[in-house]
Amino acid sequence: MPPSRRSLLKLGLGGAALLAAGGLGLGLWPGPVRPTPSGLAVLDPRSYSVLAAVADRICPGGEGLPAASDLDVAALVDSHLARLHPADAAELLQGLVLLENALAGLIFDGRPKPFTACSPEVQDAVLLAWQGSRVTVRRVVFQALRGLIAAAYWGHPDLYAAVGYPGPPDYSGFGLPPAAAEEAPVP
Repeated sequence: MPPSRRSLLKLGLGGAALLAAGGLGLGLWPGPVRPTPSGLAVLDPRSYSVLAAVADRICPGGEGLPAASDLDVAALVDSHLARLHPADAAELLQGLVLLENALAGLIFDGRPKPFTACSPEVQDAVLLAWQGSRVTVRRVVFQALRGLIAAAYWGHPDLYAAVGYPGPPDYSGFGLPPAAAEEAPVP
């Protein structure tokens, strides 16, 4: 005797409930959390860990250059985020949550793990997918992260000598008081 419509409907609803529970579990699956420096203004430990992982992939170091984690670029980006309008900083944090989320990763990229739990090779592939994504939010989040990370990394004083930059100009000989000399515009 073939199954009744009622039994098929129950089976379908039961399967949908199991899929929803699994999706919720994937969405809430936490990735590893890095030791977080004190004094962060915008980032919490989870978003700091995601940002630090992204920074390590965008600025991995090598050939005499330090890695982003060696310079704590994530903490530097946090100080930049603290100067943004709170709504803009909140949007970037939402982008970090989306990047880390395993359910979103499964749907968009086929990775059933949080971003921070993936290997460096998978992280690179995910970031490339975000860079060229047809989903505008993913592209915009990637561009914002890349810009903030690159600015914090390449603007770090430890890199001046490595790239042949002598450092910012010294305005102390122009008769400006020390505080004004620091704020003087670059010609």
